Amino acid sequence: MRLKKFSNGKKRQIIPDLIPLIDVVFLLLIFFMVTTTFEDLGGMEIELPKSSSTREVVKDIDMISILVGKDNQIKLKTDIQGVSTIEDVNLDSLGTELQNVIGRSKDKKVGIVADREIDYGDVVDVMSIAKEKGAQSIDIETKTKRK
Repeated sequence: MRLKKFSNGKKRQIIPDLIPLIDVVFLLLIFFMVTTTFEDLGGMEIELPKSSSTREVVKDIDMISILVGKDNQIKLKTDIQGVSTIEDVNLDSLGTELQNVIGRSKDKKVGIVADREIDYGDVVDVMSIAKEKGAQSIDIETKTKRK
């Protein structure tokens, strides 16, 4: 705070300094922008099916997701030990890539994010590849139904 002297030098007025307050507000804004998570589907447009069941998402576990788009475009999204990657794969190379990733993961859980318009058989193929390559559990990602 600064003290302001008037011309006669006797009266002083306290003027609050707003610069530190503005700095703190900007730091908080930057903090919340950086810590906010965004849903990254690797540039694919996927319309998820809806479900009435919900599941709590835990952030400190390894996450392996297989993204399947309408045109049988497949991406492997991993978040292992804080390192996130998204790779384009095809159905033939999915098995070897998935085996490498599951081997590095401690949880061995795989999530499948598939478009609702995709053929059921394609989703079953992806699930069977994941199970063959060592996935302990397989989750199907959905959107919550609005009531």
